[in-house]
Amino acid sequence: MASELLPPPKLPSTTTMATITTAFSADGTTTTTIITTTSNAITASTTSTATTISSLSGDDLREIFLRLPDLPALVRAGLTCRSWLGAVRSNPAFRRLFRALHPAPPIGFFLDLTGPTNPLFVPLRPSDSDVIAALRRGDFFLTSLPHSFWGWSVTDCRDGYILLWNNLVGNDLSLATLNPMTWAVDILPLPGGIEAGSSNNFGVLGFHLQCSDEKPWLFRVICVCTDQNRVRAAIFSSETRDWVIQPWVDIGENNSLKFRAGSLVDGSVYWPCHGKGRMVRINIRTLDTSVVDLPGQVEVDGYNFKAGETKDGKLCIVYQSGLSLDVWIRSMDGDGAEIWAPQSTHNLSAEIDRITHTGHLHGYIKIVQVRYGYVYLSKTCMTLAGMQHCWFFSLSLETLKLELLHEGKYDGYVHLYVMAFPPSLVADGGSTGHDAEGEAAVLLVDGVVAGGLTDVALGEVAVLLVDGVVAFPLTDVALGASVAVNLVFG
Repeated sequence: MASELLPPPKLPSTTTMATITTAFSADGTTTTTIITTTSNAITASTTSTATTISSLSGDDLREIFLRLPDLPALVRAGLTCRSWLGAVRSNPAFRRLFRALHPAPPIGFFLDLTGPTNPLFVPLRPSDSDVIAALRRGDFFLTSLPHSFWGWSVTDCRDGYILLWNNLVGNDLSLATLNPMTWAVDILPLPGGIEAGSSNNFGVLGFHLQCSDEKPWLFRVICVCTDQNRVRAAIFSSETRDWVIQPWVDIGENNSLKFRAGSLVDGSVYWPCHGKGRMVRINIRTLDTSVVDLPGQVEVDGYNFKAGETKDGKLCIVYQSGLSLDVWIRSMDGDGAEIWAPQSTHNLSAEIDRITHTGHLHGYIKIVQVRYGYVYLSKTCMTLAGMQHCWFFSLSLETLKLELLHEGKYDGYVHLYVMAFPPSLVADGGSTGHDAEGEAAVLLVDGVVAGGLTDVALGEVAVLLVDGVVAFPLTDVALGASVAVNLVFG
């Protein structure tokens, strides 16, 4: 009998399905799971491949970090673990780009008060939990300064440092730098012999502070002096611990330079001449001193003029006349000569009256500072009750939006305090620096040292602060309770 050919067995139909799931855990990590399922009439098998955030490269992490909203958020992310910290610390180009994309806003200002007392700090972001936590751990009451009967006075604030001066012993003037976040204080004497060769009209105009973005533990102090028709600068370096006094430079007729009227912009000090249409420029890098003419309509009178910088770092000047602000930017003409190019004119009368309801009261406007593309200014007037009242504003040079930052019954010198990159996020000599885990961590529970990170008890509550900034909470994902740690670096 002929054999009967049987048909080949039919292959069971197959179905393949891929599912992608993304989960966010309470400690800020993200887990992406790809599940591929294949089924047929005979068997069904499931295979799973997980890609976690720890698989991301340093370049990937930095691309993500650039999308964070501000510096406090970057600090929290960078101090989450060693690899994230290394991604921030190992790349200066990333830090420069982050600074350009997210200029740090001021978190408060110091107000010099009359009488023998220290300056008062006024926070500007009281609803920001990260900022408030930093302020609580920082020395913003200036308690680490040496005691003085006369009190201290702020002369500059820049990149996380405060520069102050005071008479400590007798009539000898002393300077001090203070980093409130780290409580680091440095007492500096004035340079000896700075008045040598001057006339009887010698005077100290003021001091400025210059810091390094990539070496935040280093700084320079610039002292500007004048006599009848000359200026000189003296520069102190925290690295060499010495003052270098520059020669006197003749700037022509009576210079009429006023106390505390200067501005430090991109490595140069600009000091306007009162009642005249010019200002003195001292280049800190080259030590050249020159005179810069101002636009014809500018007449410097008191605090109606400031040099500063735009959002993209260009030199600009802001001139206040009445309730109007005029802005010029330093540019080049077709022949390559430097000129002042008009940028905008903004009348503040209606907006200020709408915010302050003081259209019927006489007051005056003071330009405090021009930095990162913002003009910071104040209006002070006497109320009908005979009380002095002040409003503190910011004006964006890009959008011309006026914003009220603070108001109160005060008047005096205002110095903005801007948060800077903490040293723990900046590499030193190519190392990854402080570790954010292990034996370097100390747990504070309600302000009391409770032990190392491995001794955390479940249910205890603390706050993670690194360089005075909230970094991250440890959640039940890792420890089974809502806790956080305070890192203390030795």
